[in-house]
Amino acid sequence: MSKDDAISSEDKALGHQKNLPTSLTERTDAERESNRKSAKYYAVGFTILYIVLFLPFLYMGFLSSMIFDNPSMTVLVGLSIIFFTFLIPLSMPVSIYLTWSRYLRGQYKKARIFCILPIFTFFGVSLIIEILGALLRYFVPI
Repeated sequence: MSKDDAISSEDKALGHQKNLPTSLTERTDAERESNRKSAKYYAVGFTILYIVLFLPFLYMGFLSSMIFDNPSMTVLVGLSIIFFTFLIPLSMPVSIYLTWSRYLRGQYKKARIFCILPIFTFFGVSLIIEILGALLRYFVPI
C-alpha cells in the first residue's frame, strides 16, 4: 500500500470528501471572476467619466490664473492655488493609466481604488485651497 492510498483510506475513514479542494478552487475562481467583472465595470465607467471631465477641469485650471485679480493675493499663495488646481485634471490620466495597468495585472482591488483617485484629489485640493484662502484672509487684511 502506497502513502497516497493510506491517506485516501484515512480520509475515507474520517469522512472527508476528495473533491473538497476543487470546490474551494471553484469558489475562489467564481469570486475572482466576479472581482474581475466588477473591476472592469468600474474601470470602463470611470475612464469614460474622466475623459469627459478632463477638458472642463483643465479649463478650470487655466482660469485659475484669474486669482491674481484679487489685489490682496500674494504671488506665493496665488501660484500655489494655480498649481493645486492643475492637480485635478492631471490626476485623471494618471488614474486611468494606474487603473488599467492594475486591472491587466490581475490586481482588481487596487484597480478599483485607483478609479477614485481624482475624486480624492478634488476633495483634497478643495480643502487645501480653502485653507490657503483662510490663511490669506488672516495674514493679509483687505
